[in-house]
Amino acid sequence: MRRKTRRTFQPRFFLFLALSIALLVGIVLLSSAGVDYYQERKKQSELDLPVAASASPEAGPESGTGTEGQTGGVVRKTRLSKDQPYVVTGSDKDGLESSVRVNNEDKVREQAPREMGLSLINKDVYTEMTGVITFGSNPYRDSFAFGTATITLKSMQITWQSIVGKLGDYAGTSWTGQPLLVKWKPEVLPTLGVSDIYKATEDFIEVIYPSADGNIYFFDLLTGGQTRQPIPVGVSLFGTATLDPDGRPMLYVGAGLMKKNARGTEVSYYYAVNLITNQVEYEFGGRDYFAYRNKWNAFDACPLIVNDTLIQPSEGGIIYFVSLRTKYDPEQGTISITPGDRVKYRYTGPNYNANDNTGKKWYGFESSPAIFRNYLFITDNGGHLQCIDTNTLKLLYAVDLGGDTDASPVLEEDGAAGALFVYTASQTNVQAADLPAGWGYATMKKINALTGQVVWSKDRISYVGNGSYKSGCRSTPHVGRGNISNLLICAFSGAGIPVVDESGAVSSYTYGGRLVAFDKSDGTVVWSIETEGSADYVSSPLVIYTDRGDAYLVACDRSGHVNLYDASSGGMALCSFLDLGARIDSTPAAFGNYFVVGTTGKAPDGTETTPTIYCIKVE
Repeated sequence: MRRKTRRTFQPRFFLFLALSIALLVGIVLLSSAGVDYYQERKKQSELDLPVAASASPEAGPESGTGTEGQTGGVVRKTRLSKDQPYVVTGSDKDGLESSVRVNNEDKVREQAPREMGLSLINKDVYTEMTGVITFGSNPYRDSFAFGTATITLKSMQITWQSIVGKLGDYAGTSWTGQPLLVKWKPEVLPTLGVSDIYKATEDFIEVIYPSADGNIYFFDLLTGGQTRQPIPVGVSLFGTATLDPDGRPMLYVGAGLMKKNARGTEVSYYYAVNLITNQVEYEFGGRDYFAYRNKWNAFDACPLIVNDTLIQPSEGGIIYFVSLRTKYDPEQGTISITPGDRVKYRYTGPNYNANDNTGKKWYGFESSPAIFRNYLFITDNGGHLQCIDTNTLKLLYAVDLGGDTDASPVLEEDGAAGALFVYTASQTNVQAADLPAGWGYATMKKINALTGQVVWSKDRISYVGNGSYKSGCRSTPHVGRGNISNLLICAFSGAGIPVVDESGAVSSYTYGGRLVAFDKSDGTVVWSIETEGSADYVSSPLVIYTDRGDAYLVACDRSGHVNLYDASSGGMALCSFLDLGARIDSTPAAFGNYFVVGTTGKAPDGTETTPTIYCIKVE
């Protein structure tokens, strides 16, 4: 009789079997997820992939130089000649003086120690990247949209949303808080620290969004998928980041607040973030005692990068010029910076006060600089437009704007007039003598950027409270083109909405919001839209254009509404609106038919709510 044998299995056999089964299940699930992902992207692309966004961010409404006139209903304005030199002749500094220091040396100079070599022929040469890579897209700060859109229904729908967090007292996205939207170059994409699935994705457009919760978030524009883990910075980020305009994967973003370092000193930093390793590569800042306002040195302004030099203003009243010395090896997949000297520009003038006293002019820059050739234009907290030579770092002229100006200056070329114009919009916290208590004026100006002469100036009534509240125009104006090329569109917070008595006379004013389209030529009001209560604006107006030059205005207010207006049809017609249920302080950015914007952690009534980032499609 044959003896039966009993087989026994070691415990490691069962462990091996369990791991094999788990691996097999994982592969099946991953394959299913991959199929779902590609099916979702295919579904989105069949709906309307933003291929309408052409290689030129301004294709359609206005492009190139050309001749002035109309083509297919689209007004085309001439640009300034690339070959002709344009020289700033303005010299009135309105009492302001400037000085320069290199690093922390004792010597204070009248100008830069050497020729800085920082110049741009015009905005077109700033970058060859595809998308919105800095505040206002380019060094003229004149557009929050890339490309054109196909719009027929004049409606909006949310395509995806993502909840973000809170850090201390701040949540969601803040002011200026414009996201970046970028379609990476094919040679750069494989080196990025994104999930592998996106490295092989056609038409991949990445959303990059710093948040007040101290993180930088990354999404796929079409699906809302998380392209990489959030990068923690650890301090609230209020302003708008900027990408290296040469297409190298380095991101620059500044802290919106001060924080105590290990020694207990209040400091603030600007960060260079490596988008290959997804880590902070470098930080600079701290507390700069060269600043007259050295107790507050946060960075709300969005920088520019010219000739591999970072141009970064601070709220301390200093503009930093830092040679980055960037090294990028796409074959090895590495990038680094080795910053050189910090050349620092500062200014002072009559009635400026370092202690932020009410009724005094404050030092500091919260606006983002604009550049034409070797001329930098920036507005300050004391209410001046400054024109600075970027080669010598000498102040050339200054214009009194009437109040603290956080809105960024916007440049416009006018080839027919042979002129460059700069548009500014101020806030106010000064009681006007001719208005009821609690009200003052915010001022809009059109200025000849080469001479410093004011072309026109217009005031709008805004709330000032007891003098400590700033309202007016904190959002950056939009310089119209295409079928609204005659308009300058501004959005106001704390607007004075007239209260009319029985006789038809204005008896008082009530708090609200206001959208105004000014005629560029003389500043007359073409149309105005007023809303009472919390529906006011610190978010900058986004205008999306079609190939024909038709313009659609997206206005996001602090009552949580996203409003879509047909700006080509008088601007007064509300086409569509969405209620996001939370205050919107951030400026949206668009790529083709899609735009992205975030909310704060506050509901319109001031109670806490869930901060969220939204992608919205205009159809």
